[in-house]
Amino acid sequence: MRLKRTAAVLGTALIALVTLTGCSSAWGEDAGLPAADDMAAMEKLVAAHTMCSDLRTNGGGAMREQAADPAWAISARGVCGDDDRDTVTLLSVSDMEKFQRANKAAAAQGKGVRVLVGQNFALFPGDERTAKALLDSEVLLFTCEKGFKVPDGYRNEKLLVDGCALTDYLPG
Repeated sequence: MRLKRTAAVLGTALIALVTLTGCSSAWGEDAGLPAADDMAAMEKLVAAHTMCSDLRTNGGGAMREQAADPAWAISARGVCGDDDRDTVTLLSVSDMEKFQRANKAAAAQGKGVRVLVGQNFALFPGDERTAKALLDSEVLLFTCEKGFKVPDGYRNEKLLVDGCALTDYLPG
């Protein structure tokens, strides 16, 4: 009798623990998106799939205007290049919902950007070849372009804002 009660209590505790743990997952974790907590982690992720040399946190590259605007929630910005001098812009995002909302608002004005996102970062690849290579790192394309459709057979993941797409489909 005592064994049955102990098993019931342990079972209830286990269910409560699983329920609580599930509530604390980060956005994108359920979709299998990678996380990178700092610029070094982003550089390492990019370098595992394409060339990422000469990391710099000031100067050239894309997304300078967005990084300066608090609405985008970009906490750090870096740029690395490859031997052809193509660049990848690395963005640490402190609030992914704000980032998605800002991109949606920019897209409504024709100024949205296609980026590859993880749980807490975004990458702006310099060219299509680099973007395709980075998809192997489990990041997904995020865009709020009007009329963008994800073809059948590609992932179409849930976002924090409606009207945008998160997919492994990379149009040519």
